[in-house]
Amino acid sequence: MLTLNHISGGYLRKPIVEDIHFQVDYGEIVALVGLNGAGKSTTLRLITGTLRPMSGDITLNGHEWLKERGSMAHIPDTPQLYPNLTIKEHLDFIMRLYPNSSVDYLNKQLERYSLLPHLEKYPYALSKGTQQKVSILLALLTNPHYLIVDEPFMGLDPIGLSLFLEDLHQLKEKGTAILLSTHLLAIAEDLCDRVVIINKGKQLKYNGNPSIHLKEMKAGSLQSVFFSMIGEK
Repeated sequence: MLTLNHISGGYLRKPIVEDIHFQVDYGEIVALVGLNGAGKSTTLRLITGTLRPMSGDITLNGHEWLKERGSMAHIPDTPQLYPNLTIKEHLDFIMRLYPNSSVDYLNKQLERYSLLPHLEKYPYALSKGTQQKVSILLALLTNPHYLIVDEPFMGLDPIGLSLFLEDLHQLKEKGTAILLSTHLLAIAEDLCDRVVIINKGKQLKYNGNPSIHLKEMKAGSLQSVFFSMIGEK
């Protein structure tokens, strides 16, 4: 399980988020939601190691983050591909780095995501949506125990979105712990088990709980609950 133990962090010794505390269990999808500038991306950067917490700590399956980071995959909001490598070279690199990756799975996913015509291309020649599909595939090839996903849906066409949602469901069934940052409350409500709300760098509680268990949400849609909690109509 991924656990954030009262972490605070930010830039230039100024905290952007403070006292964030929640966990993501194996076989569970948790959404991290909030307005622009609420601190979602900062929280994900702390989890993925781009930033170091100013206080608190992050553990993976009870172990220090550094000892388990190889079992975590990250899909950023903007694809981060190497400009001088073709798509095939990106995939070959991951397959060598993770030798237990399945070639059959790779070939199936290349066909599902319509990436076969793009293997010899460089990232600059691809649309943002196609780059996002490549970024998704690179993460999924690692067969992660923990998957951190930052606003992945905006560049995807309807077919790509449907395929990715299918993959998230399958990963959940396999026992992957998935943390998903998104603005799309309808998708979060349909896809996720729990929701953590961050507003102005603070984690909001729902009926005294650090997260919303969607199956136990007493009344209204996630959108109405969200606006009520952040004080917006």
